[in-house]
Amino acid sequence: MEESSKQMTTVVQTYPNLLSKLSDYCKKNYQCLVEKPGLFWLRKIGRFELIRNAISLLFQRTENTYQLSQEQPTVFQNVDVDAVVSGIKTDSYGIGVNLPPSVVKEIRDFADSTLCFANRDSKLGFYYPEKEKAQAELGQQIRLGSYLHNLKKCEVVKRLETDPTLLAIAAKFLGAPPVHMATELWWSFPVEATFNDQLKAAQVYHYDLDDYRFIKFFFYLTDVDLSAGPHILIRGTHKNKKFFHQLLGMRCASKDDQEIVSCYGADKVVAICGEAGLGFAEDSTCFHKGTLPTSKERLLLQIEYSINSYGAIRALD
Repeated sequence: MEESSKQMTTVVQTYPNLLSKLSDYCKKNYQCLVEKPGLFWLRKIGRFELIRNAISLLFQRTENTYQLSQEQPTVFQNVDVDAVVSGIKTDSYGIGVNLPPSVVKEIRDFADSTLCFANRDSKLGFYYPEKEKAQAELGQQIRLGSYLHNLKKCEVVKRLETDPTLLAIAAKFLGAPPVHMATELWWSFPVEATFNDQLKAAQVYHYDLDDYRFIKFFFYLTDVDLSAGPHILIRGTHKNKKFFHQLLGMRCASKDDQEIVSCYGADKVVAICGEAGLGFAEDSTCFHKGTLPTSKERLLLQIEYSINSYGAIRALD
């Protein structure tokens, strides 16, 4: 009798929680459908590889949109556009798009002197050199420090967004003129974190659905080894995903990391480490994550291009 009562109590407690989650899910979907119907349908049907590939074909151009422009100088040296794109198509990522030390220094100077925001909260601004003081005032550890809208003030990043080398790689991979979707710059700090904390910080295996075809460039602005939260991906998982993982879409992030690895093979896991300036391009429909730093901080720049633009897509997540 007592056991039955406990079970009933559990059901009563769980039921309102499930209703609340369902209600929240329906509200977000309705809001997305009304405000951004293109994004709504991408999130519903774009999770399936065959549909993404079919729709991407509609945007492809026959002309060589990936030729390097001569109108603007590139900051990159000796980048093989074909090799980078080939790497992405085969292994989900392509290496060799490295920033010169002078550009790394410009971005680091900007990061040191510009307000960033604790855990991506625009009300919790602080300067990176004063992080310890900011943590003391907040009474909690800071997991992330994102520059959000302040990144628009960084002239060198603006130049990178229109750099002919990045645009050539993006155009050849996309098969269409690249549309700039987003740029982010953020610190990841070595702090303790719950699963939910890591889920919010994209520090668990997941894959992105930002468009039917899109490409991301990642640049390390600090030296990154295994203790500094390297970017990790499961190569080749941008294609031929398990149908169940396609069906789940972005909700795959709730699955256990080891379960994902077991499905595709530990031999396909790649941890990308390197010195400040290291850059690589990725089809982030592959399973990937930014790992939680254990002893060193990491500063990362991400620039993304797509074939469509949906505005601030994270606002409706």
